[in-house]
Amino acid sequence: MHAEVFAVEDTAVQACWSAVPEGPVVVRAGDSEVVVESPGGPGGVVVDGLPHSTSVTVTVAAGGAPPKTVGRVTTLTPPPGRRLSRFAAVNDLHLGATAFGTAHPIWNDDPADPPPLRCARAALAEAGAWGAEALVVKGDLTQHGHAAEWEAAARVLTEPGLPLLVIEGNHETRRGAVDGTAIMAEHGIALATVHAISRDLPGVRIVGLPTTGWHTGRGSIAEHALAEAIDLVAAAPPGAGVVVALHHYPQRFRYPTIYPAGIAGDDARRALDAIAEANPHALVLAGHSHRHRRHFYRNMVLAESGSTKDFPGSWAGFTVYEGGILQTTRRIMDPSAIGWTERGRHVMGGVWGVWAPGLRSHRCFAYVWDSAA
Repeated sequence: MHAEVFAVEDTAVQACWSAVPEGPVVVRAGDSEVVVESPGGPGGVVVDGLPHSTSVTVTVAAGGAPPKTVGRVTTLTPPPGRRLSRFAAVNDLHLGATAFGTAHPIWNDDPADPPPLRCARAALAEAGAWGAEALVVKGDLTQHGHAAEWEAAARVLTEPGLPLLVIEGNHETRRGAVDGTAIMAEHGIALATVHAISRDLPGVRIVGLPTTGWHTGRGSIAEHALAEAIDLVAAAPPGAGVVVALHHYPQRFRYPTIYPAGIAGDDARRALDAIAEANPHALVLAGHSHRHRRHFYRNMVLAESGSTKDFPGSWAGFTVYEGGILQTTRRIMDPSAIGWTERGRHVMGGVWGVWAPGLRSHRCFAYVWDSAA
């Protein structure tokens, strides 16, 4: 049995496994224990009620075998001050995709309920159950930008009934795509395509900054959109932090060093410098790369998150405090979703299984405003 601690929060951990026999699975973290009934195969469980800033040993037992230690982790220390709000973020849903990966790809296993759709639906349901008060969608809702894919995206995004901030990705602007603005508007969704948008929650302003142009997959930030975003960042409520959501990730250099390409280094630094000057309390989020990574720029934290439909299949939750923000990234645990995403661990010769999840410290962390420590 391969099992691991995938997520750590201030009062909870998430343990996941690649395969167990049908029957009860007992997961213990410190003094807390959860028992779930597994249908067999991959799965996961969250153990809550833990003390923050505390080292705990996590064990998993299944199939009558003795408990196996799968990790010793330290729960996160929350930022200072009162907890104010929570929101969740997803990206790279790729509704309409029929396969994932190269070198032994995996193919759609259920045309009636395709994996991208059921993974997205499960991610949003789990984020809602976690306590998200709003949802941020960082592009690539669709695979081809077709009208039917836009309709599917609108239905799945509105199902939880959460306030939305949605920006366009490069797959929505590729050749053959249709403008989804009107379709999304029919469902009450304002789609950010060329203009920056924002949504306020207690303690934080979330700004959506589009990074793609029509019929191009390249990442770029238009001057007018950046100016709009900076005005929104600078006008955040007093004392509030700012989260800036992009689709393309900021590159360090002018030319990309990994695939797919993000925003060229010169343009990225120009935008990041402007954000940092406008508000010292900033977290920048991105998608597009389908991987999990955290790095720093000046006083800011930059975090990339993976796709809902690809291994490991995840969504990110953000808890806002007076003094900062806590990010956790959980795998989607619904059996129909994790059964699919676990298969993707082995595509690309197994490289994807190591590359995409990144480090747990890059997926789950506390960021104290005005500090990159």
